[in-house]
Amino acid sequence: MSSSMFRRRSRANVRAHRARWLAQAGTPQLTRCPDPACGAVVPRHTACPECGRYQGRQVLRPRKRG
Repeated sequence: MSSSMFRRRSRANVRAHRARWLAQAGTPQLTRCPDPACGAVVPRHTACPECGRYQGRQVLRPRKRG
């Protein structure tokens, strides 16, 4: 007999649990870059790939334009 800490879940329960979790994930919320000169649309809590700024600090090299 196997001594597992967790009870075995049926396949239906596993799939239902996974479906609920994936439905919650959804699409990332997008915001505008707070840098007035940039204004690119970026996911929340992410450094802007265009200007390289995050929370007012330069954290990445800016992307070359043109």
